[in-house]
Amino acid sequence: MKQLLLSGILLCFILVTATTEYCEAQIPRERVQTDEPVSDIFWANSNIGVSTVRNLSAGNLNSTIAHVFGPVTGGIDRFYGLDDGANTRLGLDYGLTDRFSLGIGRMTFNKVVDLRSKYNIYRQSESGSTPLDLAVKFSTGITTLSGVGLEFSDRLSYLVSVMAAKKFNRFSLQLAPMAAHFNNPSPGNQSQLYGIGILTNYELNERFSISTEYLPVLGKRNNGTHNTLGAAININTGGHIFQMFFTTSQWHGEQFIMANNRDRFFDGDFRFGFNIHRVFGL
Repeated sequence: MKQLLLSGILLCFILVTATTEYCEAQIPRERVQTDEPVSDIFWANSNIGVSTVRNLSAGNLNSTIAHVFGPVTGGIDRFYGLDDGANTRLGLDYGLTDRFSLGIGRMTFNKVVDLRSKYNIYRQSESGSTPLDLAVKFSTGITTLSGVGLEFSDRLSYLVSVMAAKKFNRFSLQLAPMAAHFNNPSPGNQSQLYGIGILTNYELNERFSISTEYLPVLGKRNNGTHNTLGAAININTGGHIFQMFFTTSQWHGEQFIMANNRDRFFDGDFRFGFNIHRVFGL
């Protein structure tokens, strides 16, 4: 009797198991659909001198070290511009949310301190439901050079930029119309400047990409200035993004690039520079 009872229990277990597996086989299994943002439209928060739509995740801190040296036309006597010293910018940006960041930096020329913010309105999605990235940037520049007899308000400049970017497989394109205002421009210079940043990036593989940057001034411009142009190689080391480039402008920050670039790339008036970007999770 005991053996018969055990046999019955085993038979019921087999029938229940087989029935469950059959029912599960009849129910189609669907993967959870996610709509993640497209990653690495650009590899760093700035390309050469112009900001990109890339932003920081909440709680992340990005440190930037940027150097642009003298013109290569100095030849071997000036070690192709490296002997002429660099305009250096040191910067920190912090992600308050996944879409909003604040930053501060300081460059050597005119001892400018810049305060900036960036907000991503839209992000290009993997599914294509959002076709592009859209971000806005606000920046204030403060010239801290001493002994020039300027009131605080005269030291201020402002920039607003709207950045729209899209990644097509390995190729990325960004258009960034922008406006700059200087409270106290030098005599003969414009108090307001308008331009459009045109940025590209092409991924050769997971570690190397090639990018370009063109920033034409639209409308009235400062006397003797020209549109800036640059080309870079970007290297992803796993911990850093290292950018080596040639560019016409020695300045950092879009308003200062538009206001001060006096060189022409195809006339040989370009300079070597590099940027180092490092993100820390806090």
